[in-house]
Amino acid sequence: MKAALIVIATLAAVLGLRAWNGHLVAQGDAQGAARVQQAWDQAEEKRKVTESQQRAKAELAQRETETAKQKETERIAHEQAQREQAARTALDTAAARNRSLLTTIAQLNANAAAAKLSGTGPQSCSASDIDGATAARTALGECSSRYTALGGVADRLSGQVTGLQDYVRSVTKQGQAGGTDGF
Repeated sequence: MKAALIVIATLAAVLGLRAWNGHLVAQGDAQGAARVQQAWDQAEEKRKVTESQQRAKAELAQRETETAKQKETERIAHEQAQREQAARTALDTAAARNRSLLTTIAQLNANAAAAKLSGTGPQSCSASDIDGATAARTALGECSSRYTALGGVADRLSGQVTGLQDYVRSVTKQGQAGGTDGF
């Protein structure tokens, strides 16, 4: 019986030791899992912070790029308005000169018509000479009017092209400096 008791005690000790060992292993596994989870959570938090900082930097850079584009667009619009005003002033000046020319032509034509009717005078010309000069002056006036109108259109279009080219240059320059942003 003693031997049976020893065997039972040994068996109980072995089983108790195994149970205790299993408990320690389970406790170690739980502690290890907690450490791994803690390390994972810390790494995940660090990744989120880094990602958030990168996103904030990218948003700041995008806002700076947009602000620079807006300022450049405003500068171009201001210069375009100045070019348009200069073109309008030049057209007004040309139109005034053209009106003066047309007034002078009308006076010369009226004088020629009066001279034609009187037919006398130290410098009398034939009727065909007077009619030819009148036609030439009238053609000159019409050409001058058309040329003034065409010059106004050309100046306006030139200003638009200059503004557009300036815009394209500035956007291209910003696109190269700030990376590719679709422009």
